Amino acid sequence: MELKTRKTGQIMIISASGRLDANWSDYFTESFLGFIRKGEHELVIDAGQLAFLSSAGIRSLIMISKELAKVKGKFTIVNANDFVSNTLQTTGLGTWLSDANMPGIRTKDEEIAEDTIPQDHFTLKEVASMSLSVHSGWKPWEEIQKDRIRKVSFPPDSYALGIGSPLSGERTHDRKFGEFLAICGNLAYQPPEDKSHPDYLMAMENYTPEMLSIQNLYCRGEMAHLLRFWPGEQKTSTGISELANRALELCHSDGVALAVLGEIDGLVGAFMIKSPTEKETGESIDYPGIRDWVSFCGERMFTGEQALIFGIAFRKNKPRSASLLSRLPSNPELAAHMHAVVFPHQPLQNGLLDLKKQTEKFFNGPPPKAMIHLLEDNRPARGLGESSLIRGAMWCSPIKNMEETL
Repeated sequence: MELKTRKTGQIMIISASGRLDANWSDYFTESFLGFIRKGEHELVIDAGQLAFLSSAGIRSLIMISKELAKVKGKFTIVNANDFVSNTLQTTGLGTWLSDANMPGIRTKDEEIAEDTIPQDHFTLKEVASMSLSVHSGWKPWEEIQKDRIRKVSFPPDSYALGIGSPLSGERTHDRKFGEFLAICGNLAYQPPEDKSHPDYLMAMENYTPEMLSIQNLYCRGEMAHLLRFWPGEQKTSTGISELANRALELCHSDGVALAVLGEIDGLVGAFMIKSPTEKETGESIDYPGIRDWVSFCGERMFTGEQALIFGIAFRKNKPRSASLLSRLPSNPELAAHMHAVVFPHQPLQNGLLDLKKQTEKFFNGPPPKAMIHLLEDNRPARGLGESSLIRGAMWCSPIKNMEETL
């Protein structure tokens, strides 16, 4: 089988020649899933040279149809010969067939209409903003003071990251404090153990996730803007610092909260692998002993998976109260703090997306694989650089009110 592709506006036309049978169905399916992954959600199959269609081929088409339905896409089949057409009609799948002369696919060189150019920016609510509370009660690697532990709840309009422990009956010194991320009331927590998987709590009906936190950046409010991003002719991915800069520009602010959902090009950062409660009185934690407490990635990680990221970014002179933010080596004018939860890849619908619905979709799907504290590795020659994404969506909002507590 041979597949040839061309674009007309937002429509991708795939000319299929040969036999769609058991020998070729896997190739056909994987090729189409690749198109969908790259954001091609309006597909037309030109079956003019498709000689045969078996049950295995029909199963392949059904799988593709289901995957497109997840992102509100569709495909149609044109130019089918009598055998292929009759096979689809008798199996109840004739609705996939369409007229070959449908608008939009007449000529190879048809111009792209202005309204078919994908929109990358949506204003969700012009006056929306976030309030930021900074709790810096614990600083690495001090002993934890009980009076500086804060109980934090995560209602649907909350966004947060930090270090904490899920509520339980454990005593303070028995607790495992690890890094967490919360978006729209859904909480992911990384137990501080080497090679452990994140646990998670979801807001359901009257249940609101809660934690005991020793350090956090906590926001309440609404997202003001949505930015869609994807590869272009000059680049294959978008760096986290570039997304932070775009968020600051869109919000016309020196401080923003941002949430990102996107396909991973490569993540760079660190994992906390021991809880601060395990530190003995007077114990000094310096290099190389720090490697027993924090694991730094030795390569760019999780390529092809999906990242759900929340972070805070400031430019120029960050407020003194933003003590948990660090300067980005790639852009010293930026200071940020970001955590990412890694999920198995699921394609995203094009266009306008609702952050709450997308977050719930991922938390209700296959469980998260990892959580990582994003950092930049700017070591000369062998540095890994910064985290970057291939395509996805970023929601952002300006920070208008801010306070810090110990």
